[in-house]
Parts: sequence; C-alpha cells; structure tokens
Amino acid sequence: MYPDGKPERREFDEPAVLIPDLVEQWLKDKLPNVFDRDRAHRQERPALPFEMIREAVANALIHRDYDIDGAKCQIVVTGDTVTVQSPGGPPPPITLKQLQDFSAPMLSRNPELHFVFARMGMAEEQGLGLASLKNRAKELGLPPPRYSWKEPYLSLTLYLSMEATVRTLDEETLDSLNKSERRGWEWVAAAHGPVGSQEYAEAMGVSKRTAQYHLTHFAKLGLVTPLETGPATRYEMARR
Repeated sequence: MYPDGKPERREFDEPAVLIPDLVEQWLKDKLPNVFDRDRAHRQERPALPFEMIREAVANALIHRDYDIDGAKCQIVVTGDTVTVQSPGGPPPPITLKQLQDFSAPMLSRNPELHFVFARMGMAEEQGLGLASLKNRAKELGLPPPRYSWKEPYLSLTLYLSMEATVRTLDEETLDSLNKSERRGWEWVAAAHGPVGSQEYAEAMGVSKRTAQYHLTHFAKLGLVTPLETGPATRYEMARR
C-alpha cells in the first residue's frame, strides 16, 4: 500500500492514441515493485502484465460516452487493484451482465476511434478484447477482472493478487467472515465460473455440509448469487 493508505488516481486529457503509452510510464513510476517481474518473486505475488492494463485502457477510451460533459477516463491504483473507469454505461444493447460474463458481442459506441486503435495494434478488430483479459488472468492464477457500474462510470477492476479479493471487501462484510470462510471466498472469487458445494468442499478440504453453509452465507452477504435451488445449486459472483 501507499504510505498514506490512499489510492493513486490519474485522469488523462491527452489525445486518446497517446494515452496507453502514458499510462504505462505513469504506472512504472508509481508501481515499480508490482510491474517489475524481477521483484515479483521476492514480493511473493505475481506482477500484473501491462498488456491487461493496456487492453482495459484502450477499451475505456474506445467505448466511452464522449457526450458526458466533464467526465474523463481515469485509472485508480491501490495496493490490491488497478481500476479503469470510463464515462458511460455499456453501449446498447450490450448489458452489464454480458460484460461481467465476458460474453459481450462486438459493438463499439465509437467505431471510427475503434478502427484507428485497431490499425495501430491497440485494439482487436473483432470483439471487445474481453476474453483476452479473462484468459490472461486465469493463466497467471489471478482472479478474473470485474466490471461494475456507478453512474456515470463503468469500471473494470484488475486484481493484483489472489488475496486482494478478500482485502477489498468492505469492513462489515469482512468482519462477518471467519478465517475458513475468508479462505473459501478467496477461492470462489478466483474461480472463472459458477461453483457448487461439492467442488468447494474438495478444494477447501471441508465437508460438503460446511461447504454448503459457507456458500449460503456468501449468498446472504450478497457476495454470490444462486443460479438454481436444491442440492445441486451452483453459485456465481454477484452482480454489483
């Protein structure tokens, strides 16, 4: 974390095509330990590859709503996360759920800008580049990135470690979880899809009854959503 415990925030006014390189330099200045792979082993946490941030920043610039006066793309960095904020919700008919599921179809609010970024090798010609973000996180053993919406910003949060999914919970929720549940939540949050009590029990080394209790508790706290009812119920990350 930073000495004062506060996140670092940066807004960008430069031409869109210059911003990804400026962001990279800014992050290297602010987070040398996180993005220096030579130091990652010593810190015992993986360095978040900049290609993930570059993809997130490019998406934010390409698909933002430029009609929202006074709003700017922002990047917020803490000791646990990198969050990229973009003015405007998902371009219709794309939904927030499709973004959160990384299943959104190809659609750009600003196709001309998308074309320019694609020609410069900063964006994919097809789709929103969402699958590459999720797949890269999975390769590194990191939790999947998470989309959220709080007007007027659509935010994409990238986690810097597995433990970040626990440390970023609000204080009240964190206090309601015991040590075993915190470990369990870390595993659930890092899963790249819905989970059930059987696989939870096997992964955490607990009984199926305990696994079901944990998952039910997570649901009561609003951390997960049950997809069905009954003994075969599976749970997915809540849409927040």
